[in-house]
Amino acid sequence: MTNDQTQPDGFKQGVAKQLDNVKEKYFVLQVQYRKDPDAFAKLYDLYIEKIFRFVLFKVSRQEDAEDISADVFLKAWKYIKESEKKVSNFKAFIYQVARNCVIDFYREKNRTFEKANEDQELIEDARDQKDLAQQVENKIEIAAVENYLNKLKEEYREIILLRHVEGFNIKEIAQILGKKSGAIRVLLHRAMKALKEIANENE
Repeated sequence: MTNDQTQPDGFKQGVAKQLDNVKEKYFVLQVQYRKDPDAFAKLYDLYIEKIFRFVLFKVSRQEDAEDISADVFLKAWKYIKESEKKVSNFKAFIYQVARNCVIDFYREKNRTFEKANEDQELIEDARDQKDLAQQVENKIEIAAVENYLNKLKEEYREIILLRHVEGFNIKEIAQILGKKSGAIRVLLHRAMKALKEIANENE
C-alpha cells in the first residue's frame, strides 16, 4: 500500500488547499508586478463563481448578477493595470470591487435593495457553516436561514454573508466595507444578536 493510499482524506484536502493558496499567491504576484493577463485569467477562474454568488445574493436576478460579475473583473483589471498602488489582499480587493459594482447598479437603476427568494445556493453554503449554526445556539434550522436573513436589514445580512458564508476575517471585512475593525466587530455582534432574536420569535 502506498503512502498516498494511507493518508486520510482530511490530510489530502489540507495539502490540496495549501497548494491552491500557493498558486493563488503566485498569480497575484504576477498580476501585481507584471500586469500578466494570463495570471489574472487564472484568478478569474478561481473567483468568478464566488463573486457571482455574492452578487446574486444582493440583486436577485441571474442576468443582472452575470452582467455585474463580468463588470467586476473588468474594473479590477483596469485598476490593476492603471493604478500604481499594489493590491495587498486580492480576495478582499475583488469583493470590495463587487460590492461597489452592486452599489453602482442600484444607483443607476434607482432600485431598492432586494434579496432573492429562490437563492438555493445560499442555503447549500449555509448548511456547511457549522460556526453560524453554533453562534445562534443551534436554534436555527439551516433550511430556514435564508428566511431569517431576509428579515434582517441589509447591513446585517451583508456582514453575516461575508463572515459566515464567504469566510472573511474581521480585518478583511473592514477593508471591503471601508470601516475600522472595531466597528466591524460591533456590527457583527449586533447582526448575530438580531438573527438570534428572529430565530427565537419563530420557535
